[in-house]
Amino acid sequence: MSDEFEVNQADAGAAKWIPQQASAIKKGGHIMIKGRPCKVVNISTSKPGKHGSAKCNFTAIDLFTGDKKEAISPGHANVDVPIVTRLEYTVMDIDDSGFFSLMPNEGQGEMREDIRCPDDGEGEKARTMFNDGKDVMVTILTAIGEDRLVDVKENTKGN
Repeated sequence: MSDEFEVNQADAGAAKWIPQQASAIKKGGHIMIKGRPCKVVNISTSKPGKHGSAKCNFTAIDLFTGDKKEAISPGHANVDVPIVTRLEYTVMDIDDSGFFSLMPNEGQGEMREDIRCPDDGEGEKARTMFNDGKDVMVTILTAIGEDRLVDVKENTKGN
């Protein structure tokens, strides 16, 4: 008889979303619709009727694509709420392939070199400010393993 056995390993990462009762979701909050993290822009609630419970009708905008999405859920049912973080970083470099080297603010995590500077308005603003020799701060929104540059500003602290 052999003492060998196979061990499977799993990802020990944190959950990407949590369940929450649909009736507890508020305008401006977040919700998962069709597997995508979205920001709620409107909620309408129907009253409970003869054939069931109250329904919550959500209208939301995808955090990363900007697409409008809609979902309906019974008010008592659980819906998935993405865990969304917003962290500020100082831009240390933008390499030739377009990736940032980002230094986190104190106590906010580790150096990041896996985020590409986008080709949209915010990305162009970051490139221009960095190339002009300014101390650039960026805000990165993270949810379900995706990242997005949402704000660029000049760091005026410490000058």
